[in-house]
Amino acid sequence: MGKRRKQRQRKTKAAVDRDVISRLPDEILCNILSFLPTRTSVATSVLSRRWRYLWKKVQALDLSDDFFYTPELSRDEAQERFLIFLKEFEPLLLPLPMRKFRLSCPVGQFGYTDLIGWIEHVIGRVSELYFSVRSDGQTYELYFRNLHSTSLVSLVLDGNIMIVVDFVPTPSESIFPSLKNLELNVIFNYVDLDLLLSGCPALETLRITLTDFRLEAFHMPRSLKSLTFEEQYSDSEDVTLELLEVNTPSLEYLRLSLRGCYAQILVCDYPNIKKASLDISRKSGNIAWVPKLLRALCKTKFLWLQVSTIECLICAPVLVLPDFCNLIQLQLDFHSFQSSLLIDLLHSCPKLQALKIYISQCMNSILSGSYLKSHNGWTQPLSIPHCIVSHLNTVEHRGYLNTPEEHEFTAYILQRGLVLKTMRIHTKYNLDSKCEIYEALSQIQKGSSMCRLEVKTN
Repeated sequence: MGKRRKQRQRKTKAAVDRDVISRLPDEILCNILSFLPTRTSVATSVLSRRWRYLWKKVQALDLSDDFFYTPELSRDEAQERFLIFLKEFEPLLLPLPMRKFRLSCPVGQFGYTDLIGWIEHVIGRVSELYFSVRSDGQTYELYFRNLHSTSLVSLVLDGNIMIVVDFVPTPSESIFPSLKNLELNVIFNYVDLDLLLSGCPALETLRITLTDFRLEAFHMPRSLKSLTFEEQYSDSEDVTLELLEVNTPSLEYLRLSLRGCYAQILVCDYPNIKKASLDISRKSGNIAWVPKLLRALCKTKFLWLQVSTIECLICAPVLVLPDFCNLIQLQLDFHSFQSSLLIDLLHSCPKLQALKIYISQCMNSILSGSYLKSHNGWTQPLSIPHCIVSHLNTVEHRGYLNTPEEHEFTAYILQRGLVLKTMRIHTKYNLDSKCEIYEALSQIQKGSSMCRLEVKTN
């Protein structure tokens, strides 16, 4: 009997020795738990005596209704249980030390006041707040004055929330004086966005999605380093706005997705820009200023031009491309392959290392008007773009249709790409055509002995 006891003791001791995680300091363990939902964090209390009360020291509260949804409960029953859970645990959870607070759930009219009560209770203590509300089409108002906080650094609002800006900031009063990150995917309608942003003097990252709004102009905060601005409309009405001002000289990241027509855009030099993505609807007003925006972004390292932006460039009366002196990766989404514009862009990117081409439509799908007139097929360039012989090492072409124009362009890159390492083709054809494409491209004499040709089907 004594021998078996000793064996069990040795096994227990070995298991303890292997439990390296439990021997970490509280500070490290709490930081790990802070990335988990609160329910999972609390569940670790059953692991051992070491973990029993550790979750109470975690300075993050992540409450979601996800774990209440089971096959046994209806949707309404699950939502009701979640609200009951919040009320029962409020005395236990709210007094805990807190740095992050995340609340995500559906809501009925009877429960929204309780959720706002939670937000108002923690807003002055946390540095990061995430609030997401889902409902069956009903909209709930959120008054920004109730969210006043000097400690808040990051704020994310998502769902069926209607922003109500019920204050007028003064130079000596800001609603979020420390806020650096603001993400809004909510309902604005007639809210004065400039008034809202004026209450965030330290803002560095802004991610905003607007749907069916009616405003005349936007002025982005000058302090921004990262801007994601997306707007869309549920109807086909042409919406014209007077001005978009992006006078943000410290900008490092830019993503624009614009469906409306902007009569004017004000930009500046962006010496620190690293990544830019442009999806700008082909409207007559936009066509005039898209080249101007490209010139302002000429120092970016990564550039993604989506289909509608490409159309703006093609339709521009005069297109003078800037010298993208720092660009190392270029992604182009074409409606239909355009080798002439592509070669012009390569001439403007002397240090380009990676080129990604995406074709969105089938062979017989072409655009009308000036796009069609400018589409003349492959023309041998008078000079070789510098990047092809010096820096370009990866080319990826998705939606490859094996048109004569595409084949000639691919052959041109293979023959003159002196440092090319990978040519990756994704074709929409069947396996037999894939083999034919591979065989035809394999016969081309390559300028680089390191080049590997890959042909795949989508």
